Amino acid sequence: MSAALKKLGERLREARLTAGISQAQLGAPYFTRAHVSAVELGKIRPAMRSLEHMARKLNKPASYFLDDADAERSRKERELEVGSIAGLLTFAAAPEALRRAEHLLDEGDLSVRESCRLRLYAGSALNLLHRGNEATTALAVAQRLAGELSDEPLARAADYQLAIATRIAGDPRAARQTLEDLLRRIESARPPDQLLRLRLLITLGGCAQDLGEPQAATSYYQRALEWSNEIGDLGRITFIHQGLGNAYRGLGDQDAAAGHYQRALASAELARDLVGVLIMRNALAVLAADAGRIEAAYEHVARAIEIARVSGPAAYLAQCYATRAEVALKAKDAGLARSSAEAAIGAIDARGADADRAGATATLVLAELDLREGQPARAERRMREAAAIYRALDAKAELGDVLMRLSRSAKKRGDMRVAERYATQAYAASKPGSANVEV
Repeated sequence: MSAALKKLGERLREARLTAGISQAQLGAPYFTRAHVSAVELGKIRPAMRSLEHMARKLNKPASYFLDDADAERSRKERELEVGSIAGLLTFAAAPEALRRAEHLLDEGDLSVRESCRLRLYAGSALNLLHRGNEATTALAVAQRLAGELSDEPLARAADYQLAIATRIAGDPRAARQTLEDLLRRIESARPPDQLLRLRLLITLGGCAQDLGEPQAATSYYQRALEWSNEIGDLGRITFIHQGLGNAYRGLGDQDAAAGHYQRALASAELARDLVGVLIMRNALAVLAADAGRIEAAYEHVARAIEIARVSGPAAYLAQCYATRAEVALKAKDAGLARSSAEAAIGAIDARGADADRAGATATLVLAELDLREGQPARAERRMREAAAIYRALDAKAELGDVLMRLSRSAKKRGDMRVAERYATQAYAASKPGSANVEV
C-alpha cells in the first residue's frame, strides 16, 4: 500500500463520515460498497471518474483527495496533451490529432471533462478526415458528457460537430435541423458565440446546397460574409466564397460563380491551405469545362489531383478524378474518361456524402460511355445506381437530372411507358417545395 493511496483513502473516509453517509450511499448508483471500502483502505486507486463521482456527493473537488506530487504532475501533463490535440485539428494534422486522442482515451483514468474534450476532438478529427459515420459515435458520447457537466460551450461544440458528421454521413436535412436549432440557441445567448455563429452559417449554406436549394444557400453565405467582415475573421473567407461560387453555379450565373471561386483560390493560396487550393482548382476545372475551355479545365484538375494525392482525404482525390472524367467526356477522349472514372471509384475507401457524390459522378460518366458504345442496358443500370445514391443523399437537383437521363434513354429504345414514368419521377424530385429555408 503506497502512502499516497493510504492518504487518499483516509481523506475519503473522513469526508464521508463528516457527511454522514454510508459507503453504499457514496458509491451508488455506479459503484459498489466494496469498491468504496477498497478505496478507503488504500487497496486500489480509483479511476478519475469514480473519484469525481464520490467527490461530488461529498461537495468537494476531486483534487481535495489527490495531493501527491506524482498525481498532480500527471494531471498537468495530461492537460497539456489534451490542449495540444485541440491545436492539431486541421486537415493536415487530423490523423495525428485522432491518434493522440484515441491513445489517451485508451489509457483511461480521465476526468469526465477530459473524456468529453477528447471525444469531441476525436470526432472533430474524424470529420476532417471525412469519416462521418465513425465521428457520430464519439460525438454522441461527448454530447452526453457535456450535458452531465452542464457545460454549455462544450455542449454547443459537440452539437455542431455532430451536425457536421451527420452531413458528411449523407443526411444534410437532419444536419440542417440540428444547425438551425443550435443557431437559435447561440443568438439567444448573452453574449452570443460569434465565431460559432459564423461557422453555423457557412455549414447551413452547405446543407442547403446539398439539398438543391442554391437560393437559400446564397442567403446563408451572404450573411456569413457580412458577419466575417464584422468580426474580422479572414480565415473562413475561402469557405464562404467557395460556397457562394457553388450556389451561383447552381443558379446558372457562371460569371458570378467564377468570380467567387477565384477569390476563394486566392485566399487559400495566401493562407497556404493545400486542401482549399485543391478544392478550388477542382471547382474551377468544372466551371471551365462547362464553358468549353477544355485546356484550362485540364490544367486546373491536374493541379488538384497532384495536391490530393499527397494531402487527402481519399474523398477529395475521388472527386478530382471524377472531374477529370467529366472533362475528358466533354473533350471526347473516351479512354481518359473511362480510366479517370474507374480511378475515382477505386479511390473511395469509405462511405460519406463527398465520396458518394464522386462515385455517382464517375458512374454517370461510365453510363454515358456505355451509351456511346451502344450498350443502353448497361448504361441504364449505372444510371439507376447513381439515382439511388442521389436519392439517399436527398440531392434533388442531381436526382432529377439522372431520372431525366433514364427517361431519354428509355424513349430512345422505344419504351414510352417507362420513359414517361421516369419523367414524372424527375419532375417530382426536382420541383420546388416547402422545404426551402426561411432566412
